[in-house]
Amino acid sequence: MERSRALHYLDRSQVEYAFDATHAPRLTVEAPCEIMIETHNSRGGRLHKPEDEVTTRPNPNDRFPRSNPMTGPVGIAGAEPGDALAVEILSIEVDPVGYVGVFPEVGIVRDVVNERVVTMLPVKDGQVHFKDLRLPLKPMIGAMACAPLEPISVGLIGRHGGNMDNNRLAVGTTVHLPIFAPMGLFYVGDVHATMGDAEMCGSGAEIGARVHLRFRLEKGGATEWPWLETPDRWITTASAPSFEEAAEFCTRAMIALLGQRLGVSPADAFGLMSIAADLRINQYCKAPQLGPSIRCEFPKLGDGIPRV
Repeated sequence: MERSRALHYLDRSQVEYAFDATHAPRLTVEAPCEIMIETHNSRGGRLHKPEDEVTTRPNPNDRFPRSNPMTGPVGIAGAEPGDALAVEILSIEVDPVGYVGVFPEVGIVRDVVNERVVTMLPVKDGQVHFKDLRLPLKPMIGAMACAPLEPISVGLIGRHGGNMDNNRLAVGTTVHLPIFAPMGLFYVGDVHATMGDAEMCGSGAEIGARVHLRFRLEKGGATEWPWLETPDRWITTASAPSFEEAAEFCTRAMIALLGQRLGVSPADAFGLMSIAADLRINQYCKAPQLGPSIRCEFPKLGDGIPRV
């Protein structure tokens, strides 16, 4: 469908479990361009029925556990540290079946189940089927990043992006990722057919997909954290070991962004945020080594604030 429209195509035959600046690009492109990228579900496309959970379970003792495989990296010609990669999400086409897993050792509460429970989730006619219930299909991308200077597991979040699990990573959003290594080295994966804010049990509707993306290179455009833009919002995102730290990082990032976008002082930006911005949870599933991820959303006010 979309493949003929994209200038480039990258299949999911090879995946990575770390964002790593030493990985050779599977594909090198010149931005601006469009690319269609295939992704696997969080078990590498090997979980087809509940019983497969045992044989596809990652080893938590591995340096880079084999969960949430990423397709990539894609090299961007001319990309250098200090630049940013703007990634616009044009479409997300999901596989026919996904799954959700509830596990004793992951989630906001830990006493719901004593054993691992996996439920398969067929996708039909724009709906996600959870047993006899029907939920709207709302696909989003759980993880994308440009490679940091030191290897980082694909399951973690940071200033490079990573496993952000931000519900705003959906069609129509542009994600601005800081570039740390030559050629940028972009990865994407961990698509969900739908996911609630916070991903409370540690699993969205995990599913494979084909994501159609448009790349644009922003020379000298790197920011301290990734930020997002939708038709009606500017969004900053951050993570940390605690809610308090994550919220502070996210708030400081928005103060800086509003200074750039609206030309206001830090004090005015902070005041505007207090009356117009929303602080929301991306992810809080208490998974090992994974702190809360927060986003701050501010409504676009145009090129300037109307003044009397």
